[in-house]
Formats: sequence, structure tokens, C-alpha cells
Amino acid sequence: MTMRALFSAISGLQNHLTFMDVVGNNIANVNTIAFKANRVTFQDVLGQTLRGATAPQSGSGGSNPVQVGLGMQLGGVKTLHTQGSLQSTGKPTDFAIQGDGFFLLSDGTRTFFSRDGSFDVSINGDLVNPVTGLKVQGWRADENGTVDTTAPVEPVSIPFGTRISAVRTTSVGLSGNLDASVAVGKATSTTISIFDSLGVQHSVKVAFAKKAANQWTVTDSRNITAALNAGGTGSVDSITGTPTQEIRTGTWAITSDAAGSLSAVFTPTNGGAEPPISGTITAGGANTTLIPGMTLTNGGALQAGTDTITIGGGTDIDFSTSGQYLATNPAIAVNLVLTTGADSPQNVSLDLSSLTQFSGSSQVGTSASDGFPAGSLVSFAVGSGGDVTGIFSNGATQMLGQIALGLFTNPAGLAKDGNNLFSSTSNSGEAIVGTPSTGGRGVVSTGALEGSNTDLAQEFTNVILAQRGFQASSRVISAADEMLQDLVNIKR
Repeated sequence: MTMRALFSAISGLQNHLTFMDVVGNNIANVNTIAFKANRVTFQDVLGQTLRGATAPQSGSGGSNPVQVGLGMQLGGVKTLHTQGSLQSTGKPTDFAIQGDGFFLLSDGTRTFFSRDGSFDVSINGDLVNPVTGLKVQGWRADENGTVDTTAPVEPVSIPFGTRISAVRTTSVGLSGNLDASVAVGKATSTTISIFDSLGVQHSVKVAFAKKAANQWTVTDSRNITAALNAGGTGSVDSITGTPTQEIRTGTWAITSDAAGSLSAVFTPTNGGAEPPISGTITAGGANTTLIPGMTLTNGGALQAGTDTITIGGGTDIDFSTSGQYLATNPAIAVNLVLTTGADSPQNVSLDLSSLTQFSGSSQVGTSASDGFPAGSLVSFAVGSGGDVTGIFSNGATQMLGQIALGLFTNPAGLAKDGNNLFSSTSNSGEAIVGTPSTGGRGVVSTGALEGSNTDLAQEFTNVILAQRGFQASSRVISAADEMLQDLVNIKR
């Protein structure tokens, strides 16, 4: 007499022990970052055929096979790659993936994959897993902040202390309002900062004087209007310059005599690092060059009394009857001639398209500027697309790199390697590497980590199922043992 029940029950004991092992591991990792729970499936073992099936005969029906099962076996232990809940940490080097992608980590030889985004910046600036030392893979930006995502992946670096070169100002945007209700001749001004190619800052005053209804004259501090008194002196506090002198603050002293001769002297207020510049214009001279790079315009012969001359000149801008800046206004630029060793001359365009003209106080300020001095990397930020942006001490930002994510056709085929790492297998396929927010890889959340996807309610239910399955199998062995004992006792 064979007791197939014993062997069937033994398979039940063994495999329900495995079931409990898997459940216990899931529960143990309920607080493990980005842990993916496992699920057990069982299959029956091929049964023993006691009588085969027969086909229907004339006058009688067929018969079904008679089979006795030989127990059960482990069908598989599947990793469930469902999304875990996100937990906010506030740490800028903690990342969580919302989607199906995996971070790429490498030791220089092998590439591993992980959902655990608890990273740190190493002493050499690489973004790494602090437990394993594996480096996060992606693409680095070049010196211009351009990232080539078609190139092979490499460690993502955040080199704190790296300096960024100064960028000369080429455009400054001004926004605000000019008071439409002020009288003609009234003016307002603002000061803009301009950086040269060496990062030296220059302050330039831009003035707006009302010329007529809906029309204003824009002048920068190189363009000075001064009142002339015959035989007297007038002065203007200004910033000015020539092809051989840096833009700087100083005072113009302008004198005319009864014969109409005009002289002008500029004295820098910085202590006179360079000698005053001067020249003479004769009576009746219009648009006459006083010194190289400057023109005095008086519109005709100087007369006794008060005349006005303009050094340089302003540009007129118009507004519509609804107070909007007209697109037909001419381009306006500040042209700096520098002696700091920087590129010179430096032409800076002024974008005034955001200005309005309504009744109310005049308030004009800088809204945008593309120049900045040299600076060093002090912080960084990571966007949802995995883009790593450096924040520099001068307020400038520049791309440092791009984090890569891998996607698998069959993520359940990945092998667990411990330390929250996976490795590819022949059944998972190779990783399809790309950027976050593309191809279903998901987005990256900064300052957060993905929690375990263990479902405690389900796991505690599985504990009961595993225990009852094991217990029932053990009862079958006990019953089979008693049956064997009764068989032995027949001869007594």
C-alpha cells in the first residue's frame, strides 16, 4: 500500500514554508525605501493516471480519466513593480520616480538599476548612492550648459566651487509706467547695471523726459543736456566717455563768452585718475565735434543769454492713445567705450516694449538683463525631467547635467541583487535608456523618496493562509500515519 497522501502533504509543507518566507520578507521590508514586494504562486504536480479516458462507443458514452494528484509545487515568486507612495524628506539629493523607470547606477564596470533615490554628493562632486558608492548615471553638460543625450551615459557630477565666467550684458529690459499727466519737460530716471566681458559692473542712468503728448525722449547718462549762460558756467553731474576714456561719473563745466565761443571741460569725480578733457566750439557751429566721439549741437549761433546744447542726444519714443508702447519705435541702445581691458565698444540694447503710459506716478525699473559677473557654484536644483541646474553665487543658473532613467519591457524579469539594486537578465531585456518624462519612464520628484509597496493588510492575510496551508498539510500526514498504524495492527 502506498500512501500518496504523505508525499502530497510533504510538498504542501515545503512550499507553504516558502510562502511564509516570502510573506515574512515582504513584512520585514515594509519600511525599506522603494522595496518591491514579492508574490508566491503555486501549481499542482502532474497526477497519477489510474484509468485513462475512453471515447464514446455505439450505445454508450465515453469515460473521463481517473487521476490522483501527487501534490503541489512552487509556480513562481514574482516581483510586483507597482508604484510605492512618496514620502517627503526635504533633502535636495533625495529623488523619487513616479512612473516605471529605474535609476542607473554604476561601479565603472557593471550597471545596476534601482528605484532608491537616496543619493549624496561625494567629495569629488559625483552624485552617488552613499551605501554602495555606486555613481548615478546620466549626461554632463558642456561649458555652455548644453547636454547631448545621444552620447553614452556617464556619472552625473555637481562640482561645488566651480566658477562660471562673466557674461557681458547685451540686452536690458525695462518695465514700468511713465506718468501721462505730467507737464512737458518733466523727467524721471532709473539706473541700470551693465557687466562687461570681465565682469566689471557699470552703472548707467537712463532718463525719460516728456517731449509732447504721448511722446518721451530717452537719454542715457552719456547724453547730457546743459543750460548755457553767456559768459557764465553750468555744470551737470553725469557719466560720459570717449573712445579713449571709460564711462564714469563726473562734472561738465561749460562756458561761453560774448563772442559766442564755447568751451567744455569734464572732470572725473573719481579723483581725476585721468586728466580733464576739454575743447572749443566756435559761434555758429552746429553738430561740431568737440572731442573725438562727442558732438555739441546748439542748432545755430550762440546768442547772449541762455542757450542749450546737447552732448550726444536722446531718442524719441511714442505711445498709443491707449497708453501702449508702439512697435514702430526705433531701436535704442547704450554704447559703452571701455578701458578696463574688456571687449570694447559694448553695445547694449534697451527693450522698452513693456513700458506703459498711464496717469499715475512714473516708476521704471529693470525687468531683465542677460549679463552677470563671474561666480561659483553654490547650489543646484533638479527638475521633474531630471535636468540638473547649477545655481551660482552671482545669481546665474546653468545646466550641469541630465539624470538618465532605464525602462524594461519585462521589469518582473529583473534579478534582485540586494541593497535595493536590480540587475538585468535575459528575460528582462536590456534597459531602454532615456530622459525622465519620456517613453513612460516617469518624472523625478526632488526632496522625496518612494516608499515600500508592501500591502500589510494583504500580507497579514497571507500569513494566515500560509499557516493554515501548512497546518492542513501536517494534519494530512498525521491522518496518513494513523491509517498506516491501523494497517499494521490488522495482524494483531
